[in-house]
Amino acid sequence: MSLSIKNETASIPEPRRGPKGGSTYRIRGVPLDWGKDQLQRHLELHEPDTQPTVKSLADEIDGNFKTATVNFLNPPSSEKTVRPWYIPLPETEESEFAVSSLPLRLDSGFIGMTTLFAPPVEDHEIDVIAVSGLGGHAYGSFKDKNGNYMWLQDALSSDLINVQTGRSMARIMIYGHKSTVPGSRSVQDIDDLATALHSNLLALVEGQRTRPIILMGHSLGGLIVKKTLITLSKSRSQEDQKLFRAIYGIVFFGVPHRGMDIASLIPMVGDGPNLPLIKSIGESSPALDLLQENFHPALGDQGQAEIICFYETAESPTAQQDKEGRWRMNGPPTVLVTKASAVHCRSWELDDIHVCPIARSHSEIVKFSPADSLYNDVQDRLLGLAQRAIGIQQRI
Repeated sequence: MSLSIKNETASIPEPRRGPKGGSTYRIRGVPLDWGKDQLQRHLELHEPDTQPTVKSLADEIDGNFKTATVNFLNPPSSEKTVRPWYIPLPETEESEFAVSSLPLRLDSGFIGMTTLFAPPVEDHEIDVIAVSGLGGHAYGSFKDKNGNYMWLQDALSSDLINVQTGRSMARIMIYGHKSTVPGSRSVQDIDDLATALHSNLLALVEGQRTRPIILMGHSLGGLIVKKTLITLSKSRSQEDQKLFRAIYGIVFFGVPHRGMDIASLIPMVGDGPNLPLIKSIGESSPALDLLQENFHPALGDQGQAEIICFYETAESPTAQQDKEGRWRMNGPPTVLVTKASAVHCRSWELDDIHVCPIARSHSEIVKFSPADSLYNDVQDRLLGLAQRAIGIQQRI
């Protein structure tokens, strides 16, 4: 759970906002022949007051355009933080940049798939997709709370290397979904969220070559991953079966396989339409029992897939409402997802390689700072998993 309660306080309903502290935005529709420098200069021309810095630029999965992430030192106007906005591309052939009839699309929501890093085609051996948790921002959930450092983008992209070439081999992506807690108008459940993820993942098998896949899920994101895998395992579609064969690694961060403490969430939801979703991730949930029953059989025998579970060992503050009706994360602390709930490996995966504690709270279990010693535990396990995953290429 990464509740969208910003700066320790929130009104209800609350608009979805970008990551805390600055303002990392996504830019879609960047021409394929543009580099970071071209995009940087174009942004400075059209948004000079924001002082933009292009952080990443990578080909989109379909190969038609590039996607960028950009930090704005001075955030854009407030109306641009709740809905997409557009910047036109050059219209004349005299421009130093490529010409396109479609504008750049900027947003702070990061809904759907976003590529943070893509190695050169000749080095690309594996795909890694991280799915955020309940109310979590797809980018902000994995960002250092004290700055703009984002470990998936700033560390993992260069740490997952091919041991023979010494070069980066993993395309790193994040997947975002709308699952806000307070003020939600959604009636979606885990099945609905998994259907959307399923649709987005299919793009990975549409190219000439499909790479082995590692799916990482934080909190609710892990439950979405589980349901997606169960659906794929039962599908007769050739595309679904190809996608299922490509998925080797499943990495869970604080995932409530047997439920989590939702006591502080129920008052936030009230009688909102998302109450069934919140109840479905609580303890003694029939929906989670069904996922538990079907998940391991779906993965097949040893060697077909591999699970790694990280669990929190620090208490988390809970949400409580102040006199002005605002929700603050200053309620009584508790362990939101216990070790017993977070560990869902099979008998041959109950060793230190596949089960690992992280001395962080529930939301901070996926936040790391530069030179963070706790990140080393994650990096070592993910590198080993990625290297083992490469070995399944022949079955895809």
